[in-house]
Amino acid sequence: MSPSTKMIEKLKQGIHSLDKGVEAKPDESDDEPLSYFIDHLTPAMIEEARTQLNETDETRPKAMEEFKKLIEKEKKLVSIMDEDFLIAFLRARKFNVKKAFKLLQNYWQFRKEYRYIYDETDAESVMKLILKPILGVLRYRDRKGRVVLVFKVGLWDPEIDVFEQVFRAVTGVLIHSSSYEATQVCGYRIIFDLRGLSWKQMKMCTPSNMMLLVRSTQYCFPARYKGIHIISENKLFNIVWAIACPFLTQKLKTRIMYHGTDPSPLVDYIHPSILPVEFGGQAEPFENSKWKDILIACTDLVVRQLDYGYKD
Repeated sequence: MSPSTKMIEKLKQGIHSLDKGVEAKPDESDDEPLSYFIDHLTPAMIEEARTQLNETDETRPKAMEEFKKLIEKEKKLVSIMDEDFLIAFLRARKFNVKKAFKLLQNYWQFRKEYRYIYDETDAESVMKLILKPILGVLRYRDRKGRVVLVFKVGLWDPEIDVFEQVFRAVTGVLIHSSSYEATQVCGYRIIFDLRGLSWKQMKMCTPSNMMLLVRSTQYCFPARYKGIHIISENKLFNIVWAIACPFLTQKLKTRIMYHGTDPSPLVDYIHPSILPVEFGGQAEPFENSKWKDILIACTDLVVRQLDYGYKD
């Protein structure tokens, strides 16, 4: 078991103190919300993996064997080889082994190309950022078992927390959340809250930064982005959209939903009992203080992965 996997398992053992394309139509299930920390696949998730990801007890071992052989043949690549890490790439590409391998190559190549972001960005400053109520995940999943990522863009002060710090913080959250099988199968729902967006944040939305963000999440990370919600879009957002839009896949564009100044329709996708009040729900306002230990470890996971990747 690799150091990264050991760290993830340690995190999972310690979380109990925290937790005793436009979609065709919202999920109307009234079942109890699932915890972010769910450590197994529900029957519905297993069925989704079978019907949407081509994953069965028969296909999984064969695909994993082929995947490992491709990795072992790749020159100069030192990859994490634990199956609980590799399975995320197979699921992200619906068990197409060649596409999963390409995604893994992109994953490690990106970390080599932009190592300075993870190597040189001050960990303490990233930790201060990640504890602010700016970005993170909800403690419970949406109605379809997806992790809910939140980014309150208008609260971000890039003069204090530079773009590289935000990028590294997001990477840590993604690495941690993607270690759960439920996330690998069900994916993510993302809320971009643009209330308070100003030219202060706009200065960071350069074409190069937008391309970096889109490339890393869309082509270099094993994730399924199933819904993106934009709240309080304005003229400044239109400028950002014009920059980012050309880099997005057509499939992802169809999954973007605009809510204007009324975020209440989010309850169609996220149970109101776990949706923060500022988004039209009944839960406490979004904040990260209860996640401190896990978020600190998330930043460590990013650094630990620097031991792997393509070597000169």
